[in-house]
Amino acid sequence: MAIWFGISAIAAAWPQRAFGGTLFCAQGRVPSQSGEPVLRSEVDLQTVNVQVKSKQGSNVPELAAHDFTVLENGKPQKIAFFDVGNGPVTVAVLVDSSSSMASEGRLGSAAEIAARFMQIARPGDEIWAMDFTAWPGPFVQITQKQLSNPGPLTVPGAGGVGSAVYDAIATAICHLRSSSSLRQAIIVITDGVDQHSRLSLNQLIDLVRSQRAQLFMIGSPSRPEFRFFNHIEPKVTLVTGHDIDNPDVVFDRLAQEAGAETFIPKSENGLQDALKAVSNLLESEYTLAYYLPKTSRKLRRIEVKVNRRGARVLTSRFIAANPDAAELVHYVEGTCAVSPKFHPYPYESQVTDGPSGTVYRDDFSDRSSGWPQHPGSHYVSGGYELSTVERKSADITQPPPMTPETGISSSSTTIVATYRDKVVAAYGPSWHDFRVSARMKAVFERPLRSDTNKQFSHPVHPAAGLVFRMNEKGYYALLVSPSAEEHKKKLAFEVVAMTFQGDSFAESVIVPWTAVDWASPTEAQLVVQDIADQITIFVNGQQVGAAHDHRFTDGYVGFTVSAPAHASFSNLLVEQR
Repeated sequence: MAIWFGISAIAAAWPQRAFGGTLFCAQGRVPSQSGEPVLRSEVDLQTVNVQVKSKQGSNVPELAAHDFTVLENGKPQKIAFFDVGNGPVTVAVLVDSSSSMASEGRLGSAAEIAARFMQIARPGDEIWAMDFTAWPGPFVQITQKQLSNPGPLTVPGAGGVGSAVYDAIATAICHLRSSSSLRQAIIVITDGVDQHSRLSLNQLIDLVRSQRAQLFMIGSPSRPEFRFFNHIEPKVTLVTGHDIDNPDVVFDRLAQEAGAETFIPKSENGLQDALKAVSNLLESEYTLAYYLPKTSRKLRRIEVKVNRRGARVLTSRFIAANPDAAELVHYVEGTCAVSPKFHPYPYESQVTDGPSGTVYRDDFSDRSSGWPQHPGSHYVSGGYELSTVERKSADITQPPPMTPETGISSSSTTIVATYRDKVVAAYGPSWHDFRVSARMKAVFERPLRSDTNKQFSHPVHPAAGLVFRMNEKGYYALLVSPSAEEHKKKLAFEVVAMTFQGDSFAESVIVPWTAVDWASPTEAQLVVQDIADQITIFVNGQQVGAAHDHRFTDGYVGFTVSAPAHASFSNLLVEQR
C-alpha cells in the first residue's frame, strides 16, 4: 500500500533530452470577463531553441541560418531571426521543500541553489528564486550585490506541507511575463511528487508549450521510506487512496512533450554539474524564429533539420501557438497564484463558511466530489464504502466423487476471500481544530486466528471508523468493533496513532478497547472533536472517551476499515473549531 505523501526515489536512468520549442512573443496580463487576470500570448514570431550534437555528443559550433531548415506541420518556414546563445537570460530557480523530499538528499535551499547558478551565469543574466510546497513562496531576485554581501542570503520558505509542482511552474511562468529578457529559463529541483496542484500535467504541458521560458528539471530523491521501485503505471496510489502522477512519468512526459531537459544528480557535486550543464546549454544553443502561418490548429508539429553529416538536432516536437486559443491558466487577481475559483479542487464545492469558520460536508451523492475510486474505496448509493476484500474465489479442496446419475458430485465448494489488512481513504481540506461526524454502517466478519486462516500472517481484529489529522507524519484513528459480549448489545472502540516508520506504520494505543452500549448491531454515529491536543470521542451522541496527544497537529479526515470487514459512511460533516 502506497505511503502518504510518498513515491519512489527518482530512477537514475531517466533520459536527458533537449529543450526547445518555446514561444517568443509579447505576453500580457489580460483581464477575463470575470475580472480575474489570465495568462495569454499574442503571437507573431515563433522561436525554436535548438541544440546540435555530433556523433560523439559534443556541440556543433559555428552554424549559420542557412544550415537549418524549419518545418511546421511538414511545411518549410522562412527563418526570420537567428542567434547563437547571445543576450542575457532571465532564470527562475524553483526548489521543492515538501515533506516527500529526502532531507539527507536535499540539494539545498532555493537561495543556495540560485546563488550557485549565479556564480556560473554570465554578466547581465537575471536570477530569481522561489521555494514551494503545496503553495508557492515569494518570488525573490538574487543580485550580484547580495552575493558579495557577507550576510546570509535567504529566500523565504513557502511553509506548509505537500507539493504542487505543476502550479509552481505555472506561477514562475506568470512572474517571468514581466521580464524584459527575450530568453528565459526555469530550473526546477523536485522529486516530481505532485499531490496538490490545481493544474493537471496536461494543462502544464500546454502552458509550457505556449510560453517562451525553457524548462529544466533537476531530479532530487524522495524520502527513503516513500519507496516505490519498479512502478511503470502512469498513476501510483497514496495511502489516502488518491492517485497521483507517477514521478517517472512526469519527468518523461515533460521531456518528451514539453521539450524539458532532465538531469538526475546524485550529490551536491552532481547538482553543480547539472547547473553548469544548463548554463552551457543556454550559451551554446541556436535560436531560430519564424513568423507563424495562419492556422486554426492549437498544436503544431515542429521539425528542425541541419545541413551537417552525422549531426543530430535536439528540440521540442510540438508548440502550442494559436492566437485565438482559449485562456490557459487563471491567476488570483494581483498575484501569480493559480486561481482556486477557476481551477478548484473537487472538494471545494462542498465547503462553506460557518459560525466558527470553514464547514465541509459531503453526502456522497455527487460522485465527482473527489474521493478515491478504487475497488476497495468507492462511492455507493447514499454513501462511501471501504472494504478489505480484494477478491473471492471458489476453492475445491478435494476432487468431487463420481456418481452414477450425473457423473460428478453436486457437493458444495468453499469460498475463499483475499483481504488487505487495512484500507484508508482521506480527503478534503486540512484541519487543525475541528469536529468531524459521520454515520457508519459496518459488516464485521468473525475474527479468525492466524493459525486457522491462511489469508493473514497475524491475528486480526475487524474494525472500522474515522481517521483524522492525517499528514506526512501519520494519523489518528477512531476504531469501533463488536464487543466480545455481543449478546449484551455492546460495541468496543479504541483510539490509536499510526506513525510512519520506515516503509510501514508504528501503532500506538491512545485509548484502549472500551465497551459501550450499542443500540444497533450494524450502525453507529461517530464523532471526534480534536482541539489542540485534546481528543474527545462520541458514539451515538454519547461522550465515551477522551485523551491528550500532541503527535499530529493538523491534517485530513477520512475513513478506515481493518480486515476482515467492510463499511459504508454517510453524511460526513467537518466543522472548524
